[in-house]
Amino acid sequence: MKKSTYLPFLAKLAIICNAFYLFTTAFLFFSWLKVPAEVANFMAVLGLEMAPFVNVLFAILFIFNLISKKGNDLPKWQTIINFLMLLLQLTLLII
Repeated sequence: MKKSTYLPFLAKLAIICNAFYLFTTAFLFFSWLKVPAEVANFMAVLGLEMAPFVNVLFAILFIFNLISKKGNDLPKWQTIINFLMLLLQLTLLII
């Protein structure tokens, strides 16, 4: 049976988007941080718009793999960080 590689790719993409989410959130809270407009726009799209979507998709696929008892070849730190970032994003969305 062919092993799928979508979950490890999605986990790495979520880590990158989460990093940009943290950078963008820091820029929103600390006004003294100055970033060029093009870089700020790129970071905002990748961080604020794409990170929650990728995290929710990762969480759904990860839980589906757990339920269907497929093996996950992901490092535990990646999974923990992605779920913690999803929790942080949901918390900041509610606030």
